[in-house]
Amino acid sequence: MTYLDKAPYGSGNTPRDEEETVRHTPAMESALLAFMSVQEGPVGARAATRHLRECGFDLSESTVSRLLNDLDERALTQSLGRKGRILTEEGSRVAANQQLDSRRASSFAEALALRDVHDLIDHLVGRRGIEREAARAAALRARPEELTRLRAMVETTGEARWRERLAFHKLVGQASHNKQIQAISTTLFDERLDMLERLLIMIGIKQDALLRWDQEHRDIVASISDRDADGAERLMVVHLDGMIRETEHFANSGNAHVIHTLLAENDLA
Repeated sequence: MTYLDKAPYGSGNTPRDEEETVRHTPAMESALLAFMSVQEGPVGARAATRHLRECGFDLSESTVSRLLNDLDERALTQSLGRKGRILTEEGSRVAANQQLDSRRASSFAEALALRDVHDLIDHLVGRRGIEREAARAAALRARPEELTRLRAMVETTGEARWRERLAFHKLVGQASHNKQIQAISTTLFDERLDMLERLLIMIGIKQDALLRWDQEHRDIVASISDRDADGAERLMVVHLDGMIRETEHFANSGNAHVIHTLLAENDLA
């Protein structure tokens, strides 16, 4: 057994613990399947170990062999004896899907890496396209308990109002019960972007627009509650148009540097 097979000092793990942990690491499995998918011939444990180490995984060859055996058992790879292993048809399909997911995640991450006021405006324009459809779908599909939650949100007062402003648009997206809209909304309103929403609220305060935005939230919820899809969509567009306009006014009033600084400070740049 090499030091690579041993559990880290102080972790309390046994070699068996490490085996179970490593065998089920999605990132390692994805890297291995991606590597095998571009090889012209079989891949042996030694070559697989070398590649995974280059990817930053500190693994022994015996640990990688266990992973390959696991892939065999799941019919993702096929052993050709001493020649190594190749991907099965199912393994090739899984590898292709994982690579597609990785590219999609990278694309979203880049889109959400806001660096300046132009990126922020583009973000709001993109939101407008998604959220108008979310509001329309929510008016048609929102469940009674979601309507109750939305109504409670827009009537909240005091310190809790800040949290509800941050959560409002996300809940409208979830209440659409459109899987595509829900997936995009989850990304657009990831909790890691809460500071972006706080920046927009700060802009609303500076532009004396926040009370109007709050009223627009109430109007949108009223239309959703009335099952008025056309009205909900129209009001959401009006709301996002206002946010875009006020953000542009704020930046053009000599405050673009404030937006840039806050984006950078909060790792949104």
